[in-house]
Amino acid sequence: MKKTILFFLSIMILFTCIRCDQQATVEEGNVNVILSRGFGNKGLAEKSVKYSEDLSVMEVMEENFNVETAYGGGFINGIDGLKSGFTGVKDKTKMDWFYYVNGILAQVGADDYYLNANDSVIWDYHDWSNNIYVSSIIGAYPLNFTNGHEGNVLNTEILHTKDYKKESEELSTFLKNKGLENIAVKNLENEGLDDVKRNTIVIGTWNDINKIDYLKDIYENGDKTGLFFKIDKNIKALNNKGHMVNEYEKGSIITSITKEYGLPATIWLVTGNDEESIKRAVKVLYENPEKIKGKFSLIVTEDEMINIPIKN
Repeated sequence: MKKTILFFLSIMILFTCIRCDQQATVEEGNVNVILSRGFGNKGLAEKSVKYSEDLSVMEVMEENFNVETAYGGGFINGIDGLKSGFTGVKDKTKMDWFYYVNGILAQVGADDYYLNANDSVIWDYHDWSNNIYVSSIIGAYPLNFTNGHEGNVLNTEILHTKDYKKESEELSTFLKNKGLENIAVKNLENEGLDDVKRNTIVIGTWNDINKIDYLKDIYENGDKTGLFFKIDKNIKALNNKGHMVNEYEKGSIITSITKEYGLPATIWLVTGNDEESIKRAVKVLYENPEKIKGKFSLIVTEDEMINIPIKN
């Protein structure tokens, strides 16, 4: 009897240790921090920081960078000598640091955002004089989908027009392999795109998807939602003021916006005026996601990948 009890105790201890190891594996990981300037057009620094429980963005920044705080210490006013042009200065310019966790613009001070393992934090110093706040960027992909914002991982749907079923399925497989459990691939329809409880990726030529009222409305209000491109015969790359800087005969767009400001659900557009360019852009997402790290949005052509809003 004694031997039997000892045997079961040993088994219980073994399973407890296994569970502890599994939990440690889940909790272990790094937080990646990127510093950039001008809407992702100039990289400044990148660091991988060891994750620990109850780790705030402020703690990460204070321990790894030279930061200056404001508003009682909860907000970051300057990083490595690059300071706000608006807070605490006489001749004010609307230049400040903004931070994104897994691609979503944070709505709280750095002292109040607590991170999860493997999160991506992107700090960008940019102009906000047009009062447009870019609420979602692609540069943390695929964490936008797999880690979510504040740990809130949403269901995802990939909606495609008829020519992009294969690419959509490849993209779905990639995201599943990265740990995203709830993802569906469907034909593009006119309903449910504004559902703020799920992320949506739309893939198709602009001539096809702009027939959807919801997408057409997003595009026509791009100066408010933070879209920095125009498509007619060609694709036009805009700067942060909404002015055209460059133009491309053929290409595609990878961009994202939040479905509703302040909420984490996003809609991603992979679109353009050329079928092969669109397929090339989707392929980047499932074969070479590192190429979009730190970017805000992209124009993809046969020869290059251009961050938008484009630098003057």
